[in-house]
Amino acid sequence: MFNVIREAAKIGVGALSLSKENLRKLTDNLAEMGKMSGEEGERLFAELEEAAEEHKKNLSEAVEKTARKVVDQMGLTKKSEVDDLQKRIEELEKKLQEKENPEG
Repeated sequence: MFNVIREAAKIGVGALSLSKENLRKLTDNLAEMGKMSGEEGERLFAELEEAAEEHKKNLSEAVEKTARKVVDQMGLTKKSEVDDLQKRIEELEKKLQEKENPEG
């Protein structure tokens, strides 16, 4: 019974992205209902928490990868590239101004 609950909850974690608080409530409720021991509840909580963190990490990486791909396909410029160009423009303007007004 414990294994069935554990696997069902892991699937649910991926689909629902339960918060730590909700995971704790779920495992505590299952333990109170006698579906598992307190030790099994703690073990399940730890497994679900780990699965949730892994799911968040994978989702974050997938979103970042997709965003980069969209930016590249659209030919958009990264903020860091714009910042670098702005800095170069400012430096060139300063040099030009120094050449036009050598006395300072």
